[in-house]
Amino acid sequence: MTEPPPSTPEHATCWTLVRTAAAGDAAARGQFARHYAAPIRAYLQHRWGGTPRRDDIDDAQQEVFVECLKPGGVLHRAQQAQGDFRALLFGVVRNVARRVEERAALAARRTVDHSVQLDGLPAAAEAQSRAFDRGWARAILREAAERHERAAADGDEGFRTRFRILALRHQEGLPIRAIAERLGIADVDRVHNAYRRARRDFRASLRDVVATRTGASPATLDDECRRVLAMLQG
Repeated sequence: MTEPPPSTPEHATCWTLVRTAAAGDAAARGQFARHYAAPIRAYLQHRWGGTPRRDDIDDAQQEVFVECLKPGGVLHRAQQAQGDFRALLFGVVRNVARRVEERAALAARRTVDHSVQLDGLPAAAEAQSRAFDRGWARAILREAAERHERAAADGDEGFRTRFRILALRHQEGLPIRAIAERLGIADVDRVHNAYRRARRDFRASLRDVVATRTGASPATLDDECRRVLAMLQG
C-alpha cells in the first residue's frame, strides 16, 4: 500500500514533521526550529547561565538543529516506534552540550571543566531536565493560546465573547462580576457559563497542540496534557 503524502508542516504531527524535515523540506525545517527552539534554549541557559559557557548558547542551539537536520542525522534515524519525541530531543541537546564542554576542556588542556562536573551531579542534571521540560511546556501553551486566538477570530460572536472573557480573567485578573460589568452583561451567571465554555475551548486547542507536538495517542492524550501542565509546576 502506498503511504499517504505527509501533511503540510502547519498541521503535521511531530513525527510527520520529522519525516518531512529530514527529507529536506525547507518549510518543515523552519517549522521544526520554531516549535522546538524554546526547550533547547531553556536547557542550555539553565546549564550554562553564570558560567563562561553562556556565550556558547547560540552556537550550541544551532548545533542541535544541525544534528537533527543534517543528512543521516537524528531526524533521519528517528522512528515513531521509538516513542517519546521529547525524550529524543532532550537527549540530543544534552549530548551537544557535553560535546561543547568537552571541546572547551580539551582546548584548555583540562581533563574536565566545571560545567561537566556539574552535569555529573544528580541534582544538577535533574534541574537541567526540569528546565528543558518547562521550556517544552511553555512552547506548547503558547502555541495553544495562539491557536485558540485564531479559532476565536474565525468563530462566531459567541466564541469571540468567550475568548475575551477568558483573556480578561487570566490576563487582567478580573473577577467574573467585573468582567460582566466591563462587557455590559447584566446576567453574571451568563458570564460564568461563558467562562466555563471558554476554558473548554482552550482545552480543545491544547489537546490539538499536545497531540501534534508529542504524537500522543487518543488513549493517552489527556494524561499527556496533564503531564505538560505539571511540567510548568516543576
